[in-house]
Amino acid sequence: MALNLPQISLSVSIRNSLLTSVFLLLAILAGVSVLATMRLSALQDAVESINRDRVPKIQALGDLNVSIAHAHLVAIRAALSTAPDPRAEAEGELRRRIVEVQAKLARFQETIGSDAPMKMAFDQLINKWDLYLKQQAVVLEPEVGASRNRLEHEVNVQTPPIFQAVVDAVEHAIKLADHRADSAIQDATLDAQLFRWVLWSVNGVSVMIGLATLFFVIHDVSMPIFRITRSMEAIAKGELQTEIPYADHTNELGLMARALAVFRASLVENERLNAATRTLSELSEWLQSAKSESELYQMISKVLGGLMPECTGTLYIYADSRDVLEVAAEWNGEARTRFLHPDDCWSLRRGHVYIHGTNEVEFRCDHVHDGADENYCCIPILAHGETVGLLHVEYNFKGEETAAQAKARFADRARLGLACAEHLSIAIANMKLREGLRDQSLRDALTGLNNRRCLIETARRELLRASRNGTPVSLVTLDIDHFKSFNDNHGHEAGDTVLRHVGEILKAGFTDGDLPCRLGGEEFVVLLPNCTIDEAALRAEELRARVEALNISYGDGMLPRVTVSVGVAAYPEAGIDLPEILRVADGALYRAKHRGRNRVELANGGMVPPIDEMTNRAVATLDAIVARAESGAPTPGNQEDDQRVA
Repeated sequence: MALNLPQISLSVSIRNSLLTSVFLLLAILAGVSVLATMRLSALQDAVESINRDRVPKIQALGDLNVSIAHAHLVAIRAALSTAPDPRAEAEGELRRRIVEVQAKLARFQETIGSDAPMKMAFDQLINKWDLYLKQQAVVLEPEVGASRNRLEHEVNVQTPPIFQAVVDAVEHAIKLADHRADSAIQDATLDAQLFRWVLWSVNGVSVMIGLATLFFVIHDVSMPIFRITRSMEAIAKGELQTEIPYADHTNELGLMARALAVFRASLVENERLNAATRTLSELSEWLQSAKSESELYQMISKVLGGLMPECTGTLYIYADSRDVLEVAAEWNGEARTRFLHPDDCWSLRRGHVYIHGTNEVEFRCDHVHDGADENYCCIPILAHGETVGLLHVEYNFKGEETAAQAKARFADRARLGLACAEHLSIAIANMKLREGLRDQSLRDALTGLNNRRCLIETARRELLRASRNGTPVSLVTLDIDHFKSFNDNHGHEAGDTVLRHVGEILKAGFTDGDLPCRLGGEEFVVLLPNCTIDEAALRAEELRARVEALNISYGDGMLPRVTVSVGVAAYPEAGIDLPEILRVADGALYRAKHRGRNRVELANGGMVPPIDEMTNRAVATLDAIVARAESGAPTPGNQEDDQRVA
């Protein structure tokens, strides 16, 4: 590559300075000048060789690494897609990704030339890539997708080692290219050191004749070369924050310094790309391990906040009603828009990524506040062909940079956001699927109440907490009276209608930590943490009265009156575990059945009076308290009433 040297170069300056010295040393000093020019050119050639050979290879390998990672993500998305259209779309994108990787491999092979070690490393990469394509074909086979266990085995067990082998092969090639460049830098360093000693020797001979020339050579040639060489050594050791001097000079030293700065910037960018790739791979694994949506969103906030420190980000997720998006995660600042309508965002309206601040024709999204930077992007989160949310990223870096630099930096962060969105979509889809399956396993389909499994899990946890804290736990069991007659006389659909109405009363009457459940048939149970048996009895009587007041229409008429028999027991009087407490509560329920039904029986043998009688007694007690307060003289009877009210 030809160098466009400035009109006043370092070699010309040295020659002009030497011409002012003694004529007898003209030949020696002219030789020094020529030698300086040759050595500087050698150093320049070394740096240019690095830029010409190492940087393109590293950039090509880094780009190849990112393309392979994208292909791997698309393959996983295609394997996990169950619907035909999203799977076909994913497979089409996968084919395009594979063609892109193959093209990059071919282009990189053309740049290898006669480099035998690099050829060997490239052959290993090709072999591992072929193995990965074969494994990828296995994962995408229809019979594999038909078996979830086999699909999980292929995706989570078989594929990761093969994919990691491909990534390791690319990193090995990068290290090999680094090693070659390090050798070239070392040779250039040795040449620079030799040249410095030659200069010192020659200047030692002519020290008595040209002190001014000696000072000039040391100050303007030797020391700059030494500092640049030291910077090169530090950069070669991985100290990428090392300062590069003389980059503002217009001579050969300035050219060398600027070339070294370009080389360092390439290394920094490559290191950042590698770190981002590793972080995204680790992020995908961590996100798949989240046990709840809240934990998933906390992990997203923490990781993306560190991955894009110059940006403020918000993850919006569709509400269950699908008419608005709510903030699920935010990082590097609080989102000013907490709720987002789909029509407020151009990316959701247009169905693809929208990057603002880079196009000639663009319009600001309605959900972006006036104080936001013009550089922002909105990325839809797609899962199984459906939009589940939106990733919004705003650029907020306030460092000393031009508008062009800000746009370039944000464009890089936008690409990183796109890569993150692919990971997030898979994790969010899997989490929603797991939450849905868990909800189905713990919910009764007919009434919407919790089922026996949920009761067992919750009771175990609440009884352990009650044992530690010494708090009560009550259990209410109820059974619909003469339920068999509803099925026999009116049909099973009428019985289901009765069950649904009773379930609605249970859901409305027991909230805030209470757990109403359907055990099966017409049997229901309510778990009441932090509730004494007396409080549970009053709530059970209220429940019985509400059920008795039901008017259920069915068909062209009304169903007969529905009543329930209720049994109440409490921890620890009735027992210390759920089966024992449930057995005692069932005993009280059977007593209620035998004593005429439509009543509440306590485990200790007591009966809760009907709610009307309880109301009359409470009113009488309050009247007595008022009369006593007016007279100012308490009576024993009133004291007993006070105790009952308390």
